[in-house]
Amino acid sequence: MQNRNILAGFILWVTTLGFGQSAPDPWLIVTSGVEGPLNLHTTHSELLRVYGKANVTERDGIEGFSGDMEYVTVLFAKDPERAIEIIWRDEEKKTVPAFVTVRGFKTRWHAARGISLGTSLKDLERLNGQSFKLAGFGWDYSGTVTSWENGALAVELDGGHGRVLVRLDSPPRSDISEKEVSDVSGDRDFSSQHPAMQKLNPRAYEVMWEFPSWEQKR
Repeated sequence: MQNRNILAGFILWVTTLGFGQSAPDPWLIVTSGVEGPLNLHTTHSELLRVYGKANVTERDGIEGFSGDMEYVTVLFAKDPERAIEIIWRDEEKKTVPAFVTVRGFKTRWHAARGISLGTSLKDLERLNGQSFKLAGFGWDYSGTVTSWENGALAVELDGGHGRVLVRLDSPPRSDISEKEVSDVSGDRDFSSQHPAMQKLNPRAYEVMWEFPSWEQKR
């Protein structure tokens, strides 16, 4: 009887341990690119094997972060909530991802701390533990977070190898005057604590992961 109790206790312990271990998040992309569903070592052939040929699309003419037109591979192109763009460092072989990007209003893909499309300026301040800086609106780099000001997100999104770029915007609103929008527009940085920024509380419409360089893959 004692041996049975010991065996039952062991089985319960193993079962509990198994349930206590969380499975990897299939939608989390980490800054370093060393792990996750899409990472520094992901190749085009792996995308075909894992996600299926029907869910892997090649496109020309996607506007990159710098405004240049880029050739990209798109996963789940027909599903806005799962779609994600991949730009390759080696465009012909497609074995080293340089950037992966999500755009729009809602997606399953996310960075650390759940940061994703729709995350608001005030959400980012809370996660960062303080204010941060972002580019003014109305130009090429409109609403791009330029500095986390040594807050918590500086380490998680911009520390070491690789980084995450977050771009914010706010749709036109009747309670926001043209002057208030103008006050936080143009080619210069603004604090997230600027009164107009706080009132606008823009949300992320684009999140881009920049993986480490080819040399760092070795």
